[in-house]
Amino acid sequence: MKVINKYKKIKIVKKAEACTGLMLGNDLGNYFYLTNGNESRYQGFFYANGRNYKDELEIYKIIDGINIVDSGKIDEIENNFYEVSRRYKNGISEKYFLPNGFNSLCVQMNRKVVAQLVLDMRAPYDSREFGRFYDIKFTKQCILIKFTKRRNEIEDSVCEDKKEFSLYLAIKTDRNDFVKIEKFVSKYYQKDYNRNSFPCGRFVYESINLEFKKAVFSVAKTPQKAIDEATEVFKNFRTLNDKGKNLYKKLKIRKITDDEIKMACLCAQNSVYTMMVENYNKKGVYAGLPWFFQFWHRDEAISLLQIYNLNENLAKEIILAQIKFINEDGQIARKRFYKMDGDELASVDALGWLANRTIKLDEKHIFSEDFKLDVVSKLEKAVVRSIQKKTNGEGLAMSQKNETWMDSLARDGERIEIQACRLNIYKLLYNFTNNDQYEILEKELKSKVLEKFYTNGILRDGISDETIRSNIFIVAYLYPELLDDEKWEDCFDKILPKLYLDWGGIASLDVTDSNFISEDTGENSLSYHSGNSWYWINNLTALVLYRINPHKYSDYINKIMEASTNEILYKGIAGHHSEVSSAEKQTSSGCEAQLWSSAMYLEVFDEILGD
Repeated sequence: MKVINKYKKIKIVKKAEACTGLMLGNDLGNYFYLTNGNESRYQGFFYANGRNYKDELEIYKIIDGINIVDSGKIDEIENNFYEVSRRYKNGISEKYFLPNGFNSLCVQMNRKVVAQLVLDMRAPYDSREFGRFYDIKFTKQCILIKFTKRRNEIEDSVCEDKKEFSLYLAIKTDRNDFVKIEKFVSKYYQKDYNRNSFPCGRFVYESINLEFKKAVFSVAKTPQKAIDEATEVFKNFRTLNDKGKNLYKKLKIRKITDDEIKMACLCAQNSVYTMMVENYNKKGVYAGLPWFFQFWHRDEAISLLQIYNLNENLAKEIILAQIKFINEDGQIARKRFYKMDGDELASVDALGWLANRTIKLDEKHIFSEDFKLDVVSKLEKAVVRSIQKKTNGEGLAMSQKNETWMDSLARDGERIEIQACRLNIYKLLYNFTNNDQYEILEKELKSKVLEKFYTNGILRDGISDETIRSNIFIVAYLYPELLDDEKWEDCFDKILPKLYLDWGGIASLDVTDSNFISEDTGENSLSYHSGNSWYWINNLTALVLYRINPHKYSDYINKIMEASTNEILYKGIAGHHSEVSSAEKQTSSGCEAQLWSSAMYLEVFDEILGD
């Protein structure tokens, strides 16, 4: 398959061995994920409803597929940032875009086609099969499909009111010619099976066959709103497409001579931009698509520098939004605006990352004194609570099971990167208040960390845990002053042979460890932090190696960034950076458009180029 990434006059074309997907998003949080061959239950068009009065962002899957009849195999895909396209071997080509400010998917064909519209309206994680009702009719303006979800005694504890919700899909085309199919059919998703994500099959709804060259699919909670929007978007189809094109002109073209790296940097910016959401009072950045459609505090904090580069106001709002979610233990909840479904765990490191990012952004002198006072008032309370509830008798920061970024592992107790996070909090408070007490706390903790964690030239993962993990690189990034350059270099020389992978990755666990797993186990988390190579860690590692000794570690740095560039352009979702790879060979695994992967990739080149 030919894969094209194109931005203005910059165009990169390559035949890719693996079939890749395409991804679109807009400012309301709607997104559209195209796979090759209907491979995942997470494919299709998703609608984000931010107008509800609850503290959550409702996400619903709407369309599973718009399948062109007799189209044949896909020969070429193209990522144009504001729109994506595919070309089939028989010459048919299709383009898609999501206009900002609308809950609509726009489709343009190069010639008239007949397509089968396959629907699967539901909450994305809802695998229930019963109680799904579709009603199709034609109005004067467009085709209207009503979906109703009702509870069923087979799968639910049925209450007096069985109805859960209704949604309306309005379809406006240049012909409005359609034939009803109206049947549920069994569908199998190979990609989900490959990553151990179940159920990998379900019944979807073949609704209609429609004939068109241009079409708009609009979603709303009321029929008239859906009809009005479909009509408006169809009328302004070209104008909205042009507006989308103009929005993407603000991406920064970095001064890089290598065209592939230049394009990968543009793609990574676009990926971060794609995941930004400003849906009424629900503002933030998705952790990843197609299934991490939540605002994860840790992921946002790690990515905050690149969020700021694209949207300064949103970055400031995220800082204030996150500190409002500090809990009674002085930690930040994992995510906001979503039902926690019994998940009460905090992100024990999120606050430290947020502090680190706030320190870096403060160097740009962008914060008002009122802003700083607001941050300080919340952080000071958090520090008091953390010292009381999350600190051992020797003053070291503690975490509970599954609270660190390696959340598939228990890792409770004192962990090395959590100390670096606490040190950043103290540093930020000292910078914002000039209170000597915070400087004293920082110095005391630094001394204690060296005493308890630094042994034989290596930082332990835990006080009594000598397992070699990639967390050492996080510490070097977050708190480089813990060791001098010579000691960091000695530490890296000892651990790199245990973690480096020949294809250009960093394993999450010592490859000689008996618990090391070389192949990605998908949604079964066995390999997640016990072998998998995380792209955000790979890029972070390249950055800290560059900071310590760019000449000595140039081979590592180049190989890591070459692998990341290749993954962004030609693997997974074209133009997006995946979550993880298998250790044994490079793959695009996990969530295929991951926020912190792209953000950390950009940060490497920002520093190398001095931007």
